[in-house]
Amino acid sequence: MFNTALTFLKSSHVMLSVFFLAIVSANAHAVENKTKQHNDERPNILLIVADDMAYTDLSVFGGGDIATPTLDTLAEEGLAFSRFYAAAQCSATRSMLLTGLDNHQAGMGTTVGAYSQPAPNQQGKPGYEGEIRDDAITVSTLLQEAGYDTFMVGKWHLGASLKNRPINRGFNRTFAIQQNSDHFNDRLGSFGFGRRDYWRNGEVANDLPDDFYQTRSFTDEFIGHLQQRKQDSPFFGYLAYTAPHYPLQAPDDIIDKYKGKYDTGYDVLRQKRAEGLMSSGLLAQNALVSHQRADVTQWDALSVDEKKTSARAMEIYAAMVDEMDSNIARVIHYLKKNDLYDNTLIIFLSDNGAEAASHLRGHAPALIPKAKNVDNSLANMGRKGSVVLYSHTWASAGEGVFREYKFSGAEGGIRVPAIMSWPAGSLKAGINHGVTSVLDFMPTALELAGVTHPSTSSSGNTSSKSEKGRFQSPIGKSLVPVLHGEADSVRTDDDYLGFEFWGGRGVVAGNWKLTGLYNQQQSKLARWELFDLTKDPGEQADLSHSRPEKMQQMLGYWREYVKNNGVVLAEPDVPALRLP
Repeated sequence: MFNTALTFLKSSHVMLSVFFLAIVSANAHAVENKTKQHNDERPNILLIVADDMAYTDLSVFGGGDIATPTLDTLAEEGLAFSRFYAAAQCSATRSMLLTGLDNHQAGMGTTVGAYSQPAPNQQGKPGYEGEIRDDAITVSTLLQEAGYDTFMVGKWHLGASLKNRPINRGFNRTFAIQQNSDHFNDRLGSFGFGRRDYWRNGEVANDLPDDFYQTRSFTDEFIGHLQQRKQDSPFFGYLAYTAPHYPLQAPDDIIDKYKGKYDTGYDVLRQKRAEGLMSSGLLAQNALVSHQRADVTQWDALSVDEKKTSARAMEIYAAMVDEMDSNIARVIHYLKKNDLYDNTLIIFLSDNGAEAASHLRGHAPALIPKAKNVDNSLANMGRKGSVVLYSHTWASAGEGVFREYKFSGAEGGIRVPAIMSWPAGSLKAGINHGVTSVLDFMPTALELAGVTHPSTSSSGNTSSKSEKGRFQSPIGKSLVPVLHGEADSVRTDDDYLGFEFWGGRGVVAGNWKLTGLYNQQQSKLARWELFDLTKDPGEQADLSHSRPEKMQQMLGYWREYVKNNGVVLAEPDVPALRLP
């Protein structure tokens, strides 16, 4: 009996040894595959976002008066997108970028803050929370769970509550600010009063150096995160500059580079920018240019002092764009020096069109008088203690042929400069004229990373790190076929993009655009207009009456967009949107 038992134990020992060897072998194979996938196959992803930059500020997009060699080179060696759409406002765009959802689905149907609240009929409605919803999972979370090292520096603007700070939305390391402040270390709000906190890994940072300047300091922080990156993992880095958002401020040495550059005025600059844009290949040579707004005073009608002050504001703005380009060069230099550049997909874009705030427009007339110790003298413009706005006059020049600016559903508010570069990615360089969107970033990043969105899985859950139930499915489209030159566009003429923010609303489908603006002077929604953007990117020739069949098709898209995304137009203008 003893011999029988011994035989059984020996046999069992052999079986257990084989079993454990099989487990070890399988685990080693899995680790080997995982390591190979992380190190050799998946690209790094670098997302760079400018704040309120005009469409033609870059030389490659029609400018030439501002030094932007770094971004121009990225565009020339990569892809420049002529029809890339964002939302009309900062936080709405950022919610779409990070979630792949329409801003109403993501929770940013409007901005919630001291000077912006949902209308009575929007309060409590899904999509109007003013921060990212729990069921809107971020691309950073999914990449983090897939083994990417994730970090973020700069403007967040997606919710200041602890649960919605970037450290809790999928980033391993962060240095962030919720919304804009002055650009030096004063921590004052955009209009020179209040306090803006910086968060380092979710905690308030009180260690800003005396020489702090956002663009340079954000770059320092970002390069620091690159230096701390996990060596055996690809990275996702999100660098969200606050330049060139007001208050316009920059180091003296950079501003001095542009002294006297804009003394000929904004009328001349607008003409030059429009001509440069049409000769760039981004637009047709015979494109219709938007008319100058009636509220733009001709440059020659200004007094000598008004010209000096106005030109100085544009000099500071140009310095901010110049400085951002120079600091992006620092990041790229680090990537090249450390053999990271070739396999890094770099995406650059502006979050919306140019900001048209002035002492007569927007929040500024009500807020600037409340600011204390503001010195806007000509000698102090652009330095600490100044609150400089470059006005709708220069914003109009920056948009070139396009109509309107930030907050508007016109092309000047939502069509933004966008560039993608990826040396090792077999990227087809050139200009892409397909309809593309900030919604497309998340699907593109996930496909390149080999990550499946949890909404497409059978359970609807992600890993144990983020078990919150089912997540909304992204509505953007992967641009991988475009990057590889396999397709000119990822959308057909029937694949529409809808948009709405603060009443600026509409639909883009192929070459057609349905637009309903918000009339600020009359505080009501303007009537619908229809444009053929191939011939008329300046939105001058309304075809709503001459093309009734197309008008009805686009209105149908709008109704579908409203229904699918829970759009609630603010009172008292809801009746104005009853469609025929």
